[in-house]
Amino acid sequence: MALVIIPATLRDLCGGSPQLEVEGGTIGELLRALDARCPGFFDRVVEEGRLRPELAFAVNGEVIPLALHDAVAPGTEITIVPAIGGG
Repeated sequence: MALVIIPATLRDLCGGSPQLEVEGGTIGELLRALDARCPGFFDRVVEEGRLRPELAFAVNGEVIPLALHDAVAPGTEITIVPAIGGG
């Protein structure tokens, strides 16, 4: 299982939960597992088969570029980080 930290902007889909443990061997599988528990989640973070560009994903605290097919080891912590607007 991986632990997914859910940003406040997406918690409404998950009954307010700030984090959930889900199973999956790839980022896509994790997001589908989240969607099974939090309907609509996948469509809020994926667009046209890719992770939405306005979201960053941190793996064990390190923000790295990810794709849906990237592998996720058990015990990994994935943090979804929405972009901060401004300028």
